[in-house]
Formats: sequence, C-alpha cells, structure tokens
Amino acid sequence: MSRPFFTKSILPVRLAAVLVLWPGWVWAQPTADFEKVVAPFFEEHCNRCHGAKKQKGELRLDTLSRDFAGGGAAMHWGDVMDRLSAAEMPPEDEPQPKREEAAKVVEWLAAKLREGEAARLAKRERVTFHKLTREEYAHTIYDLLGVHFDANDPTGLLEDPDWQGFERIGSVLSLAPSHVEKYFAAAESVLAEALPAKPPAKFFLHWDAIDLRGLPNRAELKERGLADKVRVDVWPGSTFRGQPTETRPLVIPASGEYIGRVKLSGMKPPRGRAPHVAINALLLGRMLFEQDVVAPEDQPVTLEFRAHLNAGTHMIQLTNEAPGPSNLPRAGRADPARPFFSIKDGRAPWQTKLTDEAGVPLLPFLIVDWVEWEGPLAATAPTLAQQEYAPPEKGDLSQAREILARFAGRAFRRPARAEELDRLVKLIEREMGSGEKFAAALKTAMLAVLCSKDFFYLVEGSEEENARRINDWELASRLSYFLWSTMPDAALFDAARSGTLHRPEVLRAQVVRMLRDPRIAHFATAFPRQWLQLRRVGMFVPDKKLYPAYDDYLQKSMIGEATAFFGEVLEKNLTLREFLDSDWTMLNARLAEHYQIPGVAEDRFQRIALRPEDHRGGLLTQAAVLGLTSDGTRHRPVHRGKWVLESIIGKPPPPPPANVKPIEPTPANEPKATLRMKLAAHESDAHCAACHRKIDPLGLAFDNYDAIGRWRTEEIVGGTGQNPAVNASGQLSDGRKFSDAAGLKKLLLADLDKFNAAFVEKLATFALRRTTTIDDRAALASLAQQGKAADYRLAAIIEALVLSDLFQQR
Repeated sequence: MSRPFFTKSILPVRLAAVLVLWPGWVWAQPTADFEKVVAPFFEEHCNRCHGAKKQKGELRLDTLSRDFAGGGAAMHWGDVMDRLSAAEMPPEDEPQPKREEAAKVVEWLAAKLREGEAARLAKRERVTFHKLTREEYAHTIYDLLGVHFDANDPTGLLEDPDWQGFERIGSVLSLAPSHVEKYFAAAESVLAEALPAKPPAKFFLHWDAIDLRGLPNRAELKERGLADKVRVDVWPGSTFRGQPTETRPLVIPASGEYIGRVKLSGMKPPRGRAPHVAINALLLGRMLFEQDVVAPEDQPVTLEFRAHLNAGTHMIQLTNEAPGPSNLPRAGRADPARPFFSIKDGRAPWQTKLTDEAGVPLLPFLIVDWVEWEGPLAATAPTLAQQEYAPPEKGDLSQAREILARFAGRAFRRPARAEELDRLVKLIEREMGSGEKFAAALKTAMLAVLCSKDFFYLVEGSEEENARRINDWELASRLSYFLWSTMPDAALFDAARSGTLHRPEVLRAQVVRMLRDPRIAHFATAFPRQWLQLRRVGMFVPDKKLYPAYDDYLQKSMIGEATAFFGEVLEKNLTLREFLDSDWTMLNARLAEHYQIPGVAEDRFQRIALRPEDHRGGLLTQAAVLGLTSDGTRHRPVHRGKWVLESIIGKPPPPPPANVKPIEPTPANEPKATLRMKLAAHESDAHCAACHRKIDPLGLAFDNYDAIGRWRTEEIVGGTGQNPAVNASGQLSDGRKFSDAAGLKKLLLADLDKFNAAFVEKLATFALRRTTTIDDRAALASLAQQGKAADYRLAAIIEALVLSDLFQQR
C-alpha cells in the first residue's frame, strides 16, 4: 500500500505556532467537534490497537482523559497528534484516513493543548526541589570545605537512580530515612577532616621489594649486599606472588588525601599489549590508580598519584592487568624462597621465558622496586575550611553568627535568613550549656547546615512566591550545577548579590567564562555519560570465552573515548556534525589496539586522525555505544536501532509487547544464519512491522561491528557451513537507502535538524533536571533554530539555552 499523502514535511505541527495547512485548503469551522469528528476517527482508525481489547504501547485512547489541563493526559495527546501529523499512525498495513479527516483531528488536538497550557502551568507546584546527585554532592563538598568526598564509596551515599540515562531528574531522586542517616554520617566525616581537633601527624610509609614479596631473610640479604637489589616481577594477569597474602595492609592514621608512589619498569612485547599496573583498595571496592607502563628494566619510572583514604586499615593490591600465562612455579618463575633480581637471571628449563635470547620481552610484565605512601596533605598547611571558617579558641555567639552566616550562605547558595541563623546560634548555646567547647559547638551547628534540605537540595521558589522566573540566586545555582556540577563560585555569587545576573550581557559573559574554567570538565564528562547512557557499558559483561581481550581497562577506555570526544568538541567549539561523523577520534594506546589503529603509544587520550579503512568517526561507531547495545555474547541490532532513535533522532519507539520470544541460537545441525535473517520475521508480522521498520534498519547498519565494537566482515554464528558475510545495508522508513554505517551517517547528516532538535531536548533535560513537557515544545523549537543559525556549534547552543526563558523560568 502506498504511503499516506500527508507527511511531516507537509504538515509540521508545533504548539504555540500556526498550523501549516495545504495550499488552497479552507477550514469550514475553527475547531472540530469531538463527538462528531474526533471520536469516530479514533473508533475507525485507532481503537483496534489502542482500545478495550488491545493497548499497544500501553496506550488506550477510548478512555484517555480529555482534561487537557492535566500534564499526563496532555503528553499522551501530544504524542498522538505528532504521530498523526507525521503519518506514523495508523500503520501502513491499516486502512488510511483521508487527509481532511486527519487534519481536523490534528487541529482539534492542537487547539485543546494550547487552551490547556495556562492551566497546566498554573497547576505546577510553587516550590521545586532537586536533590544533588552523589557526584554533585562530592564536588560541592570539595568547593565548600576543601575535602575530597568519595561519592562511590559502597558504604556511603546510595547510588542515584536514572531516567533514560539521566541521573539528576528531580522527580526520580527521592529521599528516604536511610538516606538522611547516610547524609548525617557523611557530614560528620567531612567536618572531622575539614576541621580536625588537632593537625594530623605527618605519615610516611615505604614498602621495598622485600616487604612486597614478604621475604623472611632481609638480614641475610643485607649482609650479602643484595637487599637493595631485590625487585618484584609481576606477571601479566597476576598480583604479587611469593608473599603470604596478595594484599598489603595500609593503616591510615587520619582521613585525608594521600600521595602514592610506585617505582617500576614495564616490559612491552613488540607486537603485544603493554603491562598495565592497577592499584586497588579492596575494602573500598575501588581503583586508586592505573596506567600502562613502558620502561626498560634499567630505566624504571616513578609514578605518582593522589587518593583520598579514610582513617583505618586498607588492603592494597597491585596487579598487572595485562592478560598472559600463569606464573605458578611449575611453569613460571615464582619461588617464595628465591628473590628476583633481573630478567637476566637464569631459569629452569621448564619455566616460561620472559624474554628472547636478545632480551626482547615476550610477555607484558612489570618489575616493581618499591611503593610508598605520604600524607595527609592537610598536615602541611591549614585546610580550606580552617582558613575560611576556623573559630577563635574562645569565641562568642556574635562571632559564631558571623561564621555561620558565611558558611550557611555558601552552603545554601543564597543569603542565610535571620531565623535560620537564630536557630543555629541557639543550637550552639545549648551545646555550650552542656559543656561543649566553643569550637565543637560551632561544628555541631555546621553539621546541621550540611544536613539541611537547603544544602543537599536545590530549592527553587518558596511558599510565599508565585513568580514564573527564578531569582538571581537560584539562577546562579542552576547555571553552576548545569555546567560545573557544583556550587556557584565567588563571581556568580557576586553577580547574584548585585541583582544583575539575569541581564543577558552579564549572563552571557558568565557562560563564556565558565566554559573556559577547568570545572567545565565535570559537564564534559557527566552530560555525555548520561545522554549516551554510558552507565550501561559493561552491564552485560562480555563472555570471556568469546571475547578474551575484553577487560576492565578496555571498558574504561571505551567510555573514556566517548567523554574525551565530547570534551574535544566542546573545547574547540565544533559543530554537532562531529557527533554523527568525523575524520578523527580520541584514543589511548589500549583502545587503538582494540581498533587496530597504529601509531598510538601513550596511555592518555589524544586526538587521532582516522583513515577510511579504520571504519570509525563520530559517536555511532565508538566501541562504548556499540557495546552498551549488546548483551555480552552477541550484538543486538534492535537495541542498537532503539538507541539511535532515543539518543540521536529523539523519537523513542513505544515499549515492546509482553512475552516477546527471544531470538534463539542456530542449532549446530542447521545452516548458519545471521541475526538479520532471523529479524526478517518482524516484517511478516503486521503487529511488529510498524515499529521494526523504523528500528531494525538503524541497528542493522552497524552489523559490521561485533558485541564489543570490533570491525568484522563476517558474522561468527553457530550451525553448519561457512560463516555468512555481513550485510549492513538497509532502507529507512522514508524510502532512503544506505549500504553500511558510513552510508547511514550521511543520511543522518542530511537530517541534521532532527538531530539538532533531539540534542537540544537532551541538553535541556540535563540542565533543567526534569523531563521536558508538551508545553516546552515551542521553546525547544526556538532553541533548535538558534543552534542552526549558529551553524550548530556546541558552545552557541549551550549559551542560547542559558539565555532562554526556558532556562530562567520555573
């Protein structure tokens, strides 16, 4: 059946905009009557799939409320209107309505949605609360008190839930009693470190190779002049061998930031992986430091890193994460009683060689000389909190009020109110009346500030106000948490205090300044991670038998490429085109090896020019994106297509029907079949075809990439016969064809305005900390137009959003 004659290009519908009509068409009446025109239309064309017997996409139209002043029903009606105007519904295999009938329904919906806009806005709550994410809490604590709070500590704050990848949606970030307890514990530990009762003692610990190996004969080695020549050989895929345990206890006397150092060499085979040192704090469940190391045995390097450690015992583990053979005594060189001195030492005939006869490494292994720890850094100077808020030894309540006004004003991101300070000062009075010293009592009041809703919530508005616009203090916070994921700095506070921040010229200057500040790195990491849903990378760990080269560092490198790529586009103020296709990417040595791209030796992300034979460029062919849409054993074209619709085109498909059977692997006695062949079943099922004709081609375009993003030309599947060649060609729902991922990228670039609109909506969701609604469509369309006028440059789009009414209104 031919496509309907009204399409999105003929009939674009935008709320708060004039409905574009066909030339020569004159409406007989301004608004169609629901019972006479609209209801019969739904009964004839829609209710078979969205009525009492069936609710495809979990949508039922015959009972959907016609209260257009309610946000929930209005969003559903807006979606219905969009799909009708874009000719997406009814599906092509259903009887098609006449253009006049569909146009009247669209007009009726548009008019009703416009009528309900004011009522929907009036129903919004006057006070809006947006809880800080764990990451934002940590950044804010650092800027407020100078303390590095570990946001990912498994015993600390709970993990933030997300909505379609976004972790900062106010309606999703709830607060339970268990959360309050954790905020209280976090505030106590932060203040104890920020304002210690006495300066922490300087701590220094040095583990030489004898310590690391756990050798019992130090005196004998020293007597023979060998103690300073002992080294530790760390084979690929292993931790230290020959010691009683594989970890070293590190007893930290005071919480704070510590410097770690490790002196070592790294031996890299000419055509193999570099050794990769990883230092883990096992009880914290996190990595303290990791890096590829390439250094000759006689030219070791000293690596230095910083890590925040709480007081107490930590179990430290050093591992060489490069894969390789076992170092067990029967095959390797491990011998608890025999020290290691050099790769030139002899070996038993049965032991694995580390190098060839010329001394060239055969395996990626490390040789460690020593590890040492020093800190805390606060022991060398007053902490930031002591410089800003340190109380006098014998202070009075007026001094306490002055200190609290400064502290609470910064913590609340607005001037502290008199009644708030009164309560805090009374708390100090009670504490001192119970025998506490002035400094301890003041710290209790500061603890109350950090446990206040006004600290871990962004509060916009009050019960007394009913203004549409946020005030300058709220604007400063909204802007700083958008671009820096932390509290405003002095310049933003000064602009808010003067009441000038909302002026376009002042606000524009602040955006330009903030984009150049090092803290913009928080945005460059957080936004792409949430927009692209990178949290899902590694959710299904790739099968080690199928993908033995996959490891944690490759996974981190995959995510690092996506965030470094976004950061490069932001820093250079490039256009949105780069996200769809580019002749460059950001690689480190590990990921370059994965992509088989030569010439990248350093363990840092750097901009690399791409060749056509690299089959990369833009976001869509990055391993992180290709991996997050896989299941650990195979690629998933449907999930890849769904991701493109959600994240790039901005048109997420409806949820699938219940009880969809999974695609079964090909039996061993049947001919090999590609996933494309199995997905062809969707085309024969009318209920599936309408959606899958939009989804599947977008995913099948990337069939040249396996589950972990490697390029391939044949699909490795079970069954008999040869592995089938990959076919990545397809046809979009509008009839345009492509031969592979590169061809699809060209089609997406031709539709750059669609991606621009989708990107603007994602950016607004991140900035506003809420989902966009039908009432935001006109503002979003205006921002998309401004982005287009600025040649789609990223910094210009960010600036336009901040200067818009959408950003500055509640």
